[in-house]
Amino acid sequence: MMQGIDQNVDGVFFIGYHARQGSQGAVLDHTWSNTCLGNVWLNDLIAGEYTLNAALAGHFDVPVLMISGDQTVCAQATEQIGSLETAVVKQATGHFSADCLSPDVSQKLIESAAQRATKNLTKKTAPKPFALKTPIKVTVELNSSDMADKAMLMPGVTREGLQLSFKADDMLKAYSAFRALVLMSYPR
Repeated sequence: MMQGIDQNVDGVFFIGYHARQGSQGAVLDHTWSNTCLGNVWLNDLIAGEYTLNAALAGHFDVPVLMISGDQTVCAQATEQIGSLETAVVKQATGHFSADCLSPDVSQKLIESAAQRATKNLTKKTAPKPFALKTPIKVTVELNSSDMADKAMLMPGVTREGLQLSFKADDMLKAYSAFRALVLMSYPR
């Protein structure tokens, strides 16, 4: 989701995001993959995909400028990342249901939030990059013991039940290791 991010990016927009795994009042809540993951923590902070990606952007000193999605993801992201612009394009009523705005209305809301976010960046009033204290401790809760058994093949991982943890020197290494651990865990 953050392919190509580096220090030459001015800011990022998160379009069509979902609330973290287990969120109430969120449509399609998940963190990365509901196939194998429960929850994820970064330095003991419960994380959604927006947290993982914001922390990776922050590694490169890049701010998150806006997010779009349902009311729950927009609230979670602003609580963790800061006062970024939001475009609430649907009101979730459950995991598989939401009252969605029409595509035309959603597009206008996203475009308006993107314009405000860009102006904030130009005026230097955009949120600061979301940077975590290093080293980064990543804790991943997997859905089954066979997945955790596979993930234990990764060097430096410790396990307590279905929760696996490791440390990385910085967020770029943490993000890469997280992705590898998740890929190793997928059911075959």
